[in-house]
Amino acid sequence: MKNPFLRVLFRPTPSPTANLPFGARSVGHYLVAPDYRDKSIVKYFVQVFWGIAGRGALVINGVERVLKPRQIAVYFPGMRHKVYAIGLEWEYCWWTMDGPLATSVTTALGLAADVYDAGPAPLPLFRQLEHAIRDQSQAAERQASAMAYRLLTLAVSGHRAGAEDQRVSAAVRIIHNEWSQPQLCVKQLAERLHLHRSSFTRRFEAAVGIPPADYLIRLRVQNALSMLKQTEKSIAEVSILCGYNDPNYFARLIRRSTGLSPRCFRNENPPISGANLRSRAQTDILTQKK
Repeated sequence: MKNPFLRVLFRPTPSPTANLPFGARSVGHYLVAPDYRDKSIVKYFVQVFWGIAGRGALVINGVERVLKPRQIAVYFPGMRHKVYAIGLEWEYCWWTMDGPLATSVTTALGLAADVYDAGPAPLPLFRQLEHAIRDQSQAAERQASAMAYRLLTLAVSGHRAGAEDQRVSAAVRIIHNEWSQPQLCVKQLAERLHLHRSSFTRRFEAAVGIPPADYLIRLRVQNALSMLKQTEKSIAEVSILCGYNDPNYFARLIRRSTGLSPRCFRNENPPISGANLRSRAQTDILTQKK
């Protein structure tokens, strides 16, 4: 059995000082004995626990939830924290966030007060967060905020990856390989994966975060914008190459994405041809001479 330890580091100011929307308030790494029980108290910041080894219990909104390795648990401001070990020694990391947008940033990523699968705890990032909080400069405080956000996104990504099944992964591969084919659609994807369309859509959105139709459209529009910028192909050609035989529908999608028609988007972002590159280089030279 390892020797229990509590390693914790706090920001020495009561609130973020670097004009941040949210700040990293504190970070900790605990290895506690089977009889460990933290003091039950109401706290006024966001706190995220990340299980490493053993098991612990967190009472969330009056319900005992078990935190296992590769899982996170989330508390929000105003909630009573009640945390204790279960059975054997328990190892976990945690960090806290405060500031005006700490709660809204966390919920915007799809996290509520609950326990989630999240993958292995990124211990090197926790060490970097400790180092940033120890540094008293405002630059380090901004870095700590970015690291706290990175921890949140890693937790959410791990949760979605855990929810992703093989057929959803196969659908993503098909979309990336065949996005330019006009016949590719949600109905065809569901049939190829031997799923009912509604069931496929639910599973895809649960794992990826957006419906499969939106995923396909976004990928096609993304490639269309690159073609409009990087090539001198006609707009009709770009439409067809991106899987849209109807140029009017294609134009509506581009306008919905950018607020501009394909022609206006191209006018504001002209293709970079060899002549354009030479022209721009000459302009730069003339500007320097002036």
